[in-house]
Amino acid sequence: MTVPAEVHQAEERLQSILKAVVVGARVDEPASRPGGEDALAFSEAGALQPPYEPEALCLLVEHSNSLRQNVDAYATNIDGFGYRFEPAIDFDADGAREKVADAMALERLAARDAGTLPSGTPPLPTDAEVTAHAEAVRQQARVEKARLESFFDFCCFDGSFVELRRRTRHDLEVTGNAYWEVLRDGKGDIARFVYVPSYTVRLLPLDKEAVEVRERVRISAVSFDTVSTRRRLRRYIQVQGSERVYFKSFGDSRVISRLTGRTFADVTALKAADASDGPATELIHFAIHSPRSPYGIPRWVGTLLSVLGSRQMEEVNYLYFSNKSVPPLALLVSGGRLSDASVPRIERFIEENLKGKANFHKILILEADGAGTGDGGRAKIELRPLTDAQQQDALFQQYDQRNIDKVGSSFRLPPLLRGDGRDFNRSVAEAQLRFAEDQVFQPERDEFDFLLNRKVLADMGVRFWRFRSQTTATRDPERMTEMVERLVRVGVLTPEEGRQLAGDIFHREFRKIADDWVRRPLTLTLAGIQTGVEDLKPQKDKDSLLGEAKRLLGLREELRAEEERLAQGRLALARRYMDTEHVPVPRAEFDTWFSGQPT
Repeated sequence: MTVPAEVHQAEERLQSILKAVVVGARVDEPASRPGGEDALAFSEAGALQPPYEPEALCLLVEHSNSLRQNVDAYATNIDGFGYRFEPAIDFDADGAREKVADAMALERLAARDAGTLPSGTPPLPTDAEVTAHAEAVRQQARVEKARLESFFDFCCFDGSFVELRRRTRHDLEVTGNAYWEVLRDGKGDIARFVYVPSYTVRLLPLDKEAVEVRERVRISAVSFDTVSTRRRLRRYIQVQGSERVYFKSFGDSRVISRLTGRTFADVTALKAADASDGPATELIHFAIHSPRSPYGIPRWVGTLLSVLGSRQMEEVNYLYFSNKSVPPLALLVSGGRLSDASVPRIERFIEENLKGKANFHKILILEADGAGTGDGGRAKIELRPLTDAQQQDALFQQYDQRNIDKVGSSFRLPPLLRGDGRDFNRSVAEAQLRFAEDQVFQPERDEFDFLLNRKVLADMGVRFWRFRSQTTATRDPERMTEMVERLVRVGVLTPEEGRQLAGDIFHREFRKIADDWVRRPLTLTLAGIQTGVEDLKPQKDKDSLLGEAKRLLGLREELRAEEERLAQGRLALARRYMDTEHVPVPRAEFDTWFSGQPT
């Protein structure tokens, strides 16, 4: 019967064994070098002890035959395909005006609850207000996207943002932790991200006093509100060589010394204490959650013994070539006995002349003295192969393959993504890629995107755009292209929907076409062109209320002008018949016109 105390003792023994194996005490193995002075500096600063030595975990990955390919698969498929910005409100899509109206209503309700809504302002905006506001935020969104693209193009000093993400993912999967240093400009806006090696950073305990933190909370699709909360924050320390640098948590507004970690009222007080000191910068901590530690732990740590066992297997097979002890042939001399000098020669030959590739085919010669005279004492010489006792191939191959599968299963990756392409057909490969995309890679991308949108973009005040990681095209692009073409041709998809699907296939954003024909099935548009139906021809600004109003006003002016022209024509015609010339004629002469008598 196992009691909890015995279980706890067994766990402590296992942890001590693992740490002894990982850290090691032999100085002749670089992969087992202990923390040394850095570990002492961390402990003196009061840093929390991580569950596993981060630098030892890094060295294990360097010397493992199965970890690196899994980590690279994560970094490539999760963070290696770039990013794009999705609009919070697509102003060119149907229903954009209703979304703008909903956002305005939510903003007014939040202002009313906060007591900042001007008196007399209705909670629901009018159509004119929605129209004017939609045009204004459209211009703001275009400027904001240009600002975002410029920032992410130059947010890293020595590489692209994608490269920063790949390094971060590598650290996260190797040690369970990753860090970004956030640099701000003189206005307090985020200016740069700096990669910080995870093995050089340790966490300090949470501060005892809660700190007031101001955060931006979304109140509508395109607006934020700033709220104040009190939270217990922590600081971080980085040790590299003899240098110690302190950091503060992202969003911490306190002034903290970067050399001592002390808190000051302002920068002036910090400089007064030490002129060479400066305020600590912020640090973003990424971690694979561990329920027993504020540090993250790598997802493969449960297969640590498999990793170590595969390493030992590799060393055993490698040492065979320089330390093999069974020769391929033996020269036997029978009918006699070994001389006194033969035994030490055999021992010396095995110790000195069988090791290494140069002695791989050496022959062992055994000498014997005859036992007597005559035919009975004749010595017999015989060559006998010893290949049955030799090692023909590497040892522990099935054990190593099982260890590789265990490590891959800890990452939940199929063999194809780990570089093993044996015995796979196309359907199996597509099924494996689809499983990894749906169950492993996409959830990790969503988690990273949420963190970036929730923290970084909210801190930057980005309102109209969302960060979105690009995904790999697990479907066949040729088959997808053919399918889109057929659906557009038969009228199931509109050209605009087909262009959106094409953007997913080619991983690029096609420019917007404002004409009305892209929102209609192609067959209907062709029929309208052939029959000359006016309603099927392109009509710009059809969905815009302002454009529709302008069109109606223009039509009214044309009708008014046509009515005025017709009125002028009728008046001229009437005048032509009504304005006659009157000539006076004497009565006698007038009577002669009708009497028939000559004048």
